Amino acid sequence: MKNETNNVVIEELQERLEPRQAHAAQLMVANEFAGKGDKKTLEEIAEEVGVTRQTLHNWKTSNIAFIEYLKALSTVTLDSQRSFVDAQLMKLIAGGNNGIPSVKGVELYYKLTGALIERQEVISGNAPSSSPKMTRNELASEIQKLSDMLR
Repeated sequence: MKNETNNVVIEELQERLEPRQAHAAQLMVANEFAGKGDKKTLEEIAEEVGVTRQTLHNWKTSNIAFIEYLKALSTVTLDSQRSFVDAQLMKLIAGGNNGIPSVKGVELYYKLTGALIERQEVISGNAPSSSPKMTRNELASEIQKLSDMLR
């Protein structure tokens, strides 16, 4: 269902772009996911699409439909790697390259499956205290009693 939704969103966003804008976005996302030796410069992508590097930059920074299309394409590309990432996580948990299971990998697995939930308690200075308040004199008296007990 999620994949169908992504495809509909991508198609709707693509309809709001000129064909060369859609092509440029596809090339840019593919470029971001490419290996080090396979990356292109923005100038190379711009030339392939038939625009200037500045036009490409303007689309990337100012054209909301182009930016949303880039984001949607990136999300789909990232989602397509999910099984690979899951397999790598399981390899880490099983012992990775050094044969030692990764505690961080186990922790991440439990977080992803909902078995481990991090909770944080925030205590406000203005919150009413459950402990009774003492005046300075009462506190001094209690300290004196404790001192007398120690003698």
